[in-house]
Amino acid sequence: MANIVYKINLNKASNRLDQYEQRQKKRRVAAMVFFFVVLIGITAVSVVFSQQTRIKIKSLESKLAGIDQEIEQLSASSQYLSPDDIFALSQLATTRMTWTEKLNVLGQILPRDIAITELYYDYQINSLRIKGISRVKPEMRDLDLVVSIVNLIKNNTDFAKDFVDIKFSSSTRIKHQEQEIIEFEIDCLVG
Repeated sequence: MANIVYKINLNKASNRLDQYEQRQKKRRVAAMVFFFVVLIGITAVSVVFSQQTRIKIKSLESKLAGIDQEIEQLSASSQYLSPDDIFALSQLATTRMTWTEKLNVLGQILPRDIAITELYYDYQINSLRIKGISRVKPEMRDLDLVVSIVNLIKNNTDFAKDFVDIKFSSSTRIKHQEQEIIEFEIDCLVG
């Protein structure tokens, strides 16, 4: 009979433990490698993104410098309009008084027997001076006639709205070719 030999591995349990520890070690190494690869990838993306951001910032800074230089050139030129100039122009456009409209209204409200002989703007007292003539009316005194004209002008809101005051300035009675007429002056003060 032949010898039958049996081998018994008494270290089988320790061998499995070694294999388990080796697999755990490999997993830890793989996890660390994966962590470092991800970390390097995130760092690389951050570096690229920051470089692109720096390039954009430099380009915007150069544009801003160009705009600042243009503003300085425009400020020095005579064609420059500051914001204050634009607001003043806007206010002037909305609040200005149009003389053509005023004179049109004046022509419509005055009676037919009154003639305007002269209109001029007096810059010293800042007023529109209206000179005119009218026939003498026997039923009215000279001053009453001129005061009625002043009241007629004052009571018309289209004409009087841009004036601070409308007042009688002077009147004289003259005789022209056998006809008596009254010359008068009225001042319309601008505010």
